[in-house]
Amino acid sequence: MTRTVDVIVPVYGGREELRRCLEPVVGSPQRTPYRLVLINDASPDPHIADDLRRFAAGHDQVELLENAQNLGFVATVNRGMALSDENDVVLLNSDTEVANDWLDRLVRAADSDPKIGTLTPFSNNATICSFPRFCQSSPLPQPWDVASLDAVFARVNSRELVDIPTGVGFCQYIRRECLNRTGLFDMERFGRGYGEENDFCRRAARLGWRNVLCCDVFVFHEGGVSFSDEQAERVAHAQEILQQLHPDYHSLVEQHIRQNPAQLHRTRALIEMYRSSPRQKVLHLTHHLGGGTKKHIHELSDWLAADMDALVIRPVEGGGARLSFGATDEASDLFFSLPAMYPQLLELLRRMNVSHLHFHHTLGLETCLWGLPDDLQLPFDVTLHDYYFINAHPSQTDARGRYTQDLQAQASSYPLSVSIDEWQANQRRLLEKAQRVIAPSASVVKEFERHYPGLNYLVAWHPDSEAHMPWPAVYNRYAEDRPLRVLALGALSPEKGPDVLEAVALEARRQGLPLEFHLLGYAYRPLADAVVEHGAYSEADLEQNLQAIQPDLVWFTAVWPETYSYTLSEMFLAGLPMVVPDIGAFPERVLNRPLTWVQAWDQPAGQWLQWFVSARDELAGAGTQSHAWQDQPVPGATENFYRRQYLADIEPRTAPEAAPLDDQWLENLLRQSRSAESGQGRRSRKEQLLLHLLTLRQGRVGRFVSRLVPVNIQRKLKRRLSRKPIHELQRK
Repeated sequence: MTRTVDVIVPVYGGREELRRCLEPVVGSPQRTPYRLVLINDASPDPHIADDLRRFAAGHDQVELLENAQNLGFVATVNRGMALSDENDVVLLNSDTEVANDWLDRLVRAADSDPKIGTLTPFSNNATICSFPRFCQSSPLPQPWDVASLDAVFARVNSRELVDIPTGVGFCQYIRRECLNRTGLFDMERFGRGYGEENDFCRRAARLGWRNVLCCDVFVFHEGGVSFSDEQAERVAHAQEILQQLHPDYHSLVEQHIRQNPAQLHRTRALIEMYRSSPRQKVLHLTHHLGGGTKKHIHELSDWLAADMDALVIRPVEGGGARLSFGATDEASDLFFSLPAMYPQLLELLRRMNVSHLHFHHTLGLETCLWGLPDDLQLPFDVTLHDYYFINAHPSQTDARGRYTQDLQAQASSYPLSVSIDEWQANQRRLLEKAQRVIAPSASVVKEFERHYPGLNYLVAWHPDSEAHMPWPAVYNRYAEDRPLRVLALGALSPEKGPDVLEAVALEARRQGLPLEFHLLGYAYRPLADAVVEHGAYSEADLEQNLQAIQPDLVWFTAVWPETYSYTLSEMFLAGLPMVVPDIGAFPERVLNRPLTWVQAWDQPAGQWLQWFVSARDELAGAGTQSHAWQDQPVPGATENFYRRQYLADIEPRTAPEAAPLDDQWLENLLRQSRSAESGQGRRSRKEQLLLHLLTLRQGRVGRFVSRLVPVNIQRKLKRRLSRKPIHELQRK
């Protein structure tokens, strides 16, 4: 049946988003006759009115309407839908982007059943129609564009539909007969917008119409461009009205979310994205503790997005592992119960043409995963993010949290179940087979060569150095007429040196010296009020925090050999004077940097205090000016390793001519994954107990008790209750 469709785009704000929306609508070839109806709802931006007039004058299929005054979204789209009593309509937000024969596929889906009233495509930002994660908004997956991603959906989900309780208004197809019988959007109740399409869909459903997800179309949606300032208030108001008008609305949506019937279609698309991509597919294996290792994988994925598709395997506390389709927190994932589901994991990785493996950590990984290189016949790298491979101790510290080379004296939270010799023999089997053993600093190689000589070591600073070098100059802001403001940063576990920070701050106060000590972050225990604590911070807010604190000198208080330190990179970018310990990666990374000092890591508080007094005098005499960092150090012959060499030696794998994975196989896999996911987002009883203990520790009695309990005992108790970082537990 041939039909004409009115594609209605209400316009208020977002000039650049509007341009990206309109060009693909008229530029994508469609067999379906359509009229593009643009309605300027009295936009406050005069450039938008000019743009719309020029656009309409240049395209015969465009009809431009201009509201004399701002009517709001509901009245505006009602005006567009009332232009015809015969044409089907597509309501298309001005911050969307369509591609390919998107409209033809929507029409084909509508023609498949005369009882389909509304259709909604997949999108990155569409609640129950979102991809890659269900009910979560995300940016467009890098480095995919809308056209190539839409082509994936068209290929793997052709003619597939899923019933949904409501359509989503960013791009909603409405059959004319359904519209005529159901009536226009309810302008009286929903005013300027939000919730009107949900109300319409429920009214249509009561009349026997189907609301469906059109699984073979993907439309990009920016989200919240026109009314972002008012969105939260409008959404809350709309939910109240929907509950009054449709008492079963929320229960129907909750039931749909529990069942997640489109998960198969999302997973098909994800697998096809990897299978068909021309980029290298690298599987990263790591622990589940986050921190610098997680940051490195995210960073590496972003840095090489144009040439690498990342997959990530992380262990799940209690057994099994998660395979994430991408390195970001927005990435979709699947659960595998191991070793029982190891064959399914192998099959999936083969179908996605994984070309390289990269072990970032083995803590918590099921031993069967060590067999992936042999079973997939793939080369692999190992990155030494810490010292876990030596004796299961990441930081090489004793019971006080201080560095020691005596392996027997090191107090690990992950005690060995075998002798050190047996442990190292097992680790050596993995390390010796690695194509490259990557160290983020030369100091790491020096330490590992004591235990594993002759490996194919390679020193490469993390990609953030490649992205930002040469580092900016150092600026001295200190003036002699006030106390020197010293800042420590980060989540300070015992090996990060908060005890030293506290001791020096207390002694400075006792002596009445012109020194202030601040902590941006938090320590493993409450510190004395001689340290001004500013609480946890996000990387995005760091610059704002530094402007508020106005530090004169940054102090890295670590008492263990850090392997790289992302916080050091952040302070390089901030251009602040600093003092670092003469241990780990610090000395080699700050080489030749002005107004930067390297001090003995294990000196007592009194010596530190004497040094700060002398540093205050030196900064006072340096003048408030910038000091260029000449002759910046580089990591030997592997400068820009990740940009130039990381992928160069990996042989690409071409897509096999095998049939797609069987739907029944996928459905079984997804069923197991969903079962394992139940309860994952909630804190366990042990986690709740841990947070309760942390709260008690903030009180006066808790502070006193925490000083009496040895650090290694506190750490083991924390690990027994949860291995998640404290800041991740507190975010839930």
